[in-house]
Amino acid sequence: MKRKPPSSTLEAAASAYIGSRRGRRAIQPAPSAGRAAERVLKPLTRQFGIGVEQLREHWPEIVGKRLADWSTPKTVQRSGGISTLVIEARGPAGAILQAESRRILERIRTHSGDRAPTRLRIVQGQASKPADAPAAGVKKLQSSSHTGETEATTPEARLLSALDRFSRAIHRRDEP
Repeated sequence: MKRKPPSSTLEAAASAYIGSRRGRRAIQPAPSAGRAAERVLKPLTRQFGIGVEQLREHWPEIVGKRLADWSTPKTVQRSGGISTLVIEARGPAGAILQAESRRILERIRTHSGDRAPTRLRIVQGQASKPADAPAAGVKKLQSSSHTGETEATTPEARLLSALDRFSRAIHRRDEP
């Protein structure tokens, strides 16, 4: 009767047998795309400065939450040695951004380093979605037909009753 060799000898023999008959090595996983992109983009960022996407990510930290809701960075224009950040602002935010431009440029420089934009250009436009709900301080006016008033005494009530009459006249005219 044959005796079984000790397990370590058996494992060593099996390993040697598999090693001698093995084909190629297992395929290694693909390198990380993020690391490869970082190796390419990091020198470009040092050479050309920060991009608009990085500024958009950190825009609330740079200008503050309130102004970030009303404005957004659009492009960085570079000509000569001067780079200008174009910001699209909605309504009165443009004037506020213009007044705060020195502080904003300083924060951008702190955030992005030496190659940061040196000028701001503010463009009026639709920077973000307008608020759907009316402002908290504005109350909705009701017409006299809805309030049940028969006699219009205040200027608001007289205006609303005139508008109601006008609207009814238009509807009557449009009816066949």
